[in-house]
Amino acid sequence: MARILVAEDDAALRRLYTIWLESAGHQVTEAADGREALEQIQRRAPEAAILDVEMPFVDGLSVARYLHARDARTAIVIISGIDDIRADALSAGAAEVLAKPCDRAALRAALDAAAWRPELCANDCTVSVTRSPSARCNPAATGA
Repeated sequence: MARILVAEDDAALRRLYTIWLESAGHQVTEAADGREALEQIQRRAPEAAILDVEMPFVDGLSVARYLHARDARTAIVIISGIDDIRADALSAGAAEVLAKPCDRAALRAALDAAAWRPELCANDCTVSVTRSPSARCNPAATGA
């Protein structure tokens, strides 16, 4: 499955997202703040990222911009308690934006949508988040 970075300063939420993702078979790396997220990205770039907006040291939008500039194929989901963040999140490279708190189904749907954007599939799309790795960017193979 996918390598996913979870950057969230709320330890309980970070752990909850990690449990959900690991139970689906993903390899999860956690970061408690934006600076730690950037360090994790430099160690091993994720295929997908779940980023809180308001984090210490470096905010989630800055992390999203960095990730998107490094590899536009990275599936980025922003989760925030801030109203009206959608436009800023999308311009930073996020494919999906969720309001806090989100449930497991919403997170899964957001990751699917982020990983399967048509503009990414026009090239060599290798991100496979919650669908079969063999399906890659063939919507017919996934039933989408």
